[in-house]
Amino acid sequence: MNRNPKEKFARIEIRVKPKDKEKIKKIADKCNLSVSEYVVQRALRYEPKTVLPDVFFDFYNKLCELCNTSELTPEVESKLLLLIDEIHSALLLPEKETVKQFKNGIEVNDEWLPPDSGLSKTG
Repeated sequence: MNRNPKEKFARIEIRVKPKDKEKIKKIADKCNLSVSEYVVQRALRYEPKTVLPDVFFDFYNKLCELCNTSELTPEVESKLLLLIDEIHSALLLPEKETVKQFKNGIEVNDEWLPPDSGLSKTG
């Protein structure tokens, strides 16, 4: 979500129950986002990811190093690169729900509860 630094911001105020405010704040913290940014992303149908533990990044970096330093067959190298791309896409890049997914989520359940961690794919 790229924003123009010169762009002025408009204020939107919402009212929530204190317990819901705490839940939203905890989820935003897990995603390393402010409450405002988290609510904006959700309203625009993005599914922010929780911040992954350092051990994940250590593992991811080791996979990348393996691809760059070891002598691999082209087939194994291709599979490793695909795996790294899948990890990157699935765990690091924010997803945007489709309109259909968004509408189905509203119709099925009027209270959206994201997972505390892990993937949040709907299909």
